[in-house]
Order: sequence, then C-alpha cells, then structure tokens
Amino acid sequence: MLGSMEYHGRIAQGCASFSWGNDLNTIFEILSQRFDGFNDNGFYAHPDEVALRQELKEVPILRRLAEHIHALDAHGLVLRNLGLSGLPEARRNAALYALTLMLGYPTSTDQRTGRVAWDVKARPQTGDDGRFVTFSERVGSADMHTDSSFYPMPEERFVLYVVRAARCDGGHSVLISADDLHRALHRTPEGASAFALLSATPVPFRVPAVYAAGDEQLEVHVAQVFTPSGLQNERFTMRWRYDSIKKGLAACPDLSSPELVQAVEIVHCVAEQEARRYMEQLPTDTLMLADNHRMLHGRTTYTDERRHLIRIRMSTVPNAERVGPSGVVQD
Repeated sequence: MLGSMEYHGRIAQGCASFSWGNDLNTIFEILSQRFDGFNDNGFYAHPDEVALRQELKEVPILRRLAEHIHALDAHGLVLRNLGLSGLPEARRNAALYALTLMLGYPTSTDQRTGRVAWDVKARPQTGDDGRFVTFSERVGSADMHTDSSFYPMPEERFVLYVVRAARCDGGHSVLISADDLHRALHRTPEGASAFALLSATPVPFRVPAVYAAGDEQLEVHVAQVFTPSGLQNERFTMRWRYDSIKKGLAACPDLSSPELVQAVEIVHCVAEQEARRYMEQLPTDTLMLADNHRMLHGRTTYTDERRHLIRIRMSTVPNAERVGPSGVVQD
C-alpha cells in the first residue's frame, strides 16, 4: 500500500501504491451526515470524534492506510502520489480529515475560526498592521520549529499535504530529528550547556496574533524547550520556535537573562546551520507526516505566492481531554 519505502534516518519516504476507489465517496457521505457544515471546508474538531473514528474504521482504505503508517519505525513520513490531486476542496479536505482522525484527533488550533484544516499559503494583506505574523501566512523561509510550541499541550503529530508545489527553485521542506539536534548540540561544551539550561529553565513563547484570542491581546506561554519524554528509547521531547521565544523574552524581561539569551541563540544556530537534515521540494499530491515532539520542521525560502499546502495537527487524546486553545477545556 505504501510501496517501497526508503529511510533517511528516522524519516520514511516512498510512493502510495493504492487507489481510493469508491471509498472517497463513502468517506464524504459519512462526514456529510456527521457535520452540520464543513467550516469553509476546513472542518472542526467533531464533538463526537471517538464514535466518528470507529465509523471511519469500517472504510477499508482508511483502515489499511492507518495500519501501514502506524507500523512504520519512523518519526517522519513523506508519501508521494496520495491520489487526492484535482479533487474539489471539500472532498480533498474530507479525505485528509478522515485520514488524520484515524491517526489521532485533529485539533482546532485557530481560536478565531476553529478550523482543523489550515491553508499554508501567502496572505499578502496580513501583517500590515504590525501584528506578529506566522510562517504559514507568508512567502519566504521558515526557521526550524515545532508546531503549537506556544500552547500548553502541543499536538504530538501533524500532516502537511501539498495542494500546489512552489513553481520556483525554493520551498523545500526541511526536517531535523531530535536525536540529530542533540548530537549536534553536544559537539561543543557551549552546545551541551545550552541544552542543559533549556532543559531546566522555562522560557516565554509569544503566541502569534493569528492564533491569539484577540487582536489587541498579547499572549505568552511559559514552558521548557526540552523535557524528559518518559518513553523508552526516547531521551526527550521538545518545543521550539525561535521567533516566538525572542518575542516572548522581549515581552517578559523578568524571565530573561544573558545566559538564557545565549542558549537560545546557540540552539537556533545549530538548528539552522549544523544539525543533519532531510530537505526536499515536495511535489504536488505529497503527504508529509511528522512527530511534532521529536522532529523540527521548516522550509527554504520561496517566491511563488501560489504555493499551497494544507496542515492538520493531531493529538493522541480526544479534544475534550486537552487543555488550551486547541482543546475543549480552556485555560
């Protein structure tokens, strides 16, 4: 079903070798009955998502695809030729929502719209008012980061689906595993010290304005960058977003110190320039799945404003059990 897979460290890469057939119609029929509206084709965290997942498990293609993905020994997956190219937006996003519900519980991390499927594409009109614009709203590069780093419970996984690849020389997707970042940091005493400090000292993450509850409300979440994972064979989990930390430290000078600022700069330098990375310009109709706690992701610069990806984040627990903007239980 996944074809011949190649491994690049903890990242599996290959081509889909199946046909959706009539199962696409079945998926759309099930979701049409369950949703009272598709939220501008972005869907939302369904209030009865546990039962909905059980219903979708009866769709053969979804069940088998989820089983194959779960069986991979990987923290990242790049799957080409998924078979959704050219579909109407509502049907394409329905298939993506259904697949992600089989892999976790899709979250609505946008407090304003409640959308689950987020359009990663340039919005030239945003940012003119000086607000903190996020990576998914503009062209150019994106520093290495983890998603939802500024929320209490960052989702464990996310997918990116390429609706339209950049038709320029840029826009390469970049992945760095936590293990490779750890190795690169520990090549020097300064890097090892930075890792130790950011494992012990919480830092403030400023929430980008597009995810904040209101235009005028400056929101900050304080958390450690590196925390013990509690899982066998895994050293730690991480949350990281350089621009969010920098803006958080500026907004909360009482939480800052020269040592902390230096540690942040060291990790930023190692993540952007030194750690081993996977880098590919993903073609249209490619699905990328990544472990958001053990993998940094970013992109190289690009200029094609028509580049378009869909992002969906997934939690391992139902939304009703989550804390923070992406869950039902609010702070």
